[in-house]
Amino acid sequence: MQFISIKQNFLWPGIVCLVIFLWIKKMRGLALVLATALAVSISDFLGATLKELIARDRPCHVLSHVKDIANCSNSFSFPSNHAINSFTFATIITRAYKNFAFILYISALLIGYSRVYLGVHYPTDVLSGALCGVLIGYMGYKYFYLKI
Repeated sequence: MQFISIKQNFLWPGIVCLVIFLWIKKMRGLALVLATALAVSISDFLGATLKELIARDRPCHVLSHVKDIANCSNSFSFPSNHAINSFTFATIITRAYKNFAFILYISALLIGYSRVYLGVHYPTDVLSGALCGVLIGYMGYKYFYLKI
């Protein structure tokens, strides 16, 4: 489960997929990459801002029976930035290419589940992050991708 939560583990496979995607789809692919990067940047900023405003402690800091499997971050818990970002990514891509929906949403769900499993988030952190991510992804598709 810890492997799924580490963003760097997806860097090189992501770069390879990006290069293949851009080579196949040309300009519309570039527009989708730019819109996705912008939407995920916004979702990451929004998540970090909400964490500071809400200031909910992580379960690994508060609950004594929660084992710290992963290194528990010193940042706040609510909402889960992993969930916001992965659901933003999944939503904007699947709005453009519906055949990727299953794999992208399963991946986003696994990332969210891993955050709860590792004891670094409450289920409500992940659920709210997923809902925010879907909303931001939809808006990113509608207002960025379709306008580029």
